[in-house]
Amino acid sequence: MDGAFSTTDLHRLDEAIRDARFAAAAPASVLLSPLAPHGEAAALTERECVFDHCAVLLFPTTLAEGLRHLRERGLAPLPTVPSTVVRGRLAERHGLDPAQCEIHITRLRLELPDGRRHAAVEVFLFPRDSAAFGERIEAVETTAGFENHTAYVVGRPSAPVLRRLVTAWQDEAGLLWEGGGHNPHEGGPAGSTVLYFVRDERHPALRRRFELHCAGDQREATADLPRSAQAVRRAYRAWPAAAQDTARPTTG
Repeated sequence: MDGAFSTTDLHRLDEAIRDARFAAAAPASVLLSPLAPHGEAAALTERECVFDHCAVLLFPTTLAEGLRHLRERGLAPLPTVPSTVVRGRLAERHGLDPAQCEIHITRLRLELPDGRRHAAVEVFLFPRDSAAFGERIEAVETTAGFENHTAYVVGRPSAPVLRRLVTAWQDEAGLLWEGGGHNPHEGGPAGSTVLYFVRDERHPALRRRFELHCAGDQREATADLPRSAQAVRRAYRAWPAAAQDTARPTTG
């Protein structure tokens, strides 16, 4: 590998940038599809949420080299913050010690079709010089894209709104609610809460993971909603096989 990123990672970064520009202008009915007819998922999402970002996990030679490459491309990476939730997801998936799993988050500012300049690509950086890095981890994550997702921000989060969104996304879009996490390092003094969703393998689509972001600690708002850990595990077990048949979206 001659530069900060592998050729594969550079291609995946370009895909994430194209995808974010598309998603910024696309209606929720397109991004969430397929949807059950006559439901409220799309309208509720349009009313209560705004598209925020698409995400990708990359493996730079070092954190400094990765950020330098992004700056030299004119992508204006924001200052990094440590990952809490993705670090935990990777540690669980690969049997890593979370304390050794060095994951950094940055955002890339893009010129969007509506004229906004917005930090519309979230990049998780797992440096190759991290103690927990391994080529097997890189191969699995690069092939499957488990951390690729499309994210919305909930404008005015409240328990009723969040509960309706979780229920509508599950019942009408086939998006299984995985749970959520609170990151005290992002989103202001109170941090931010993220709710995670994975596509039920019985409702295949190009976009396989979604997130809802909310300011503050909103974990109690949805704590008692039902979650099927078995269905989530089944969706992830089916993911590698499905990934062979479904290309990563660049225009939809």
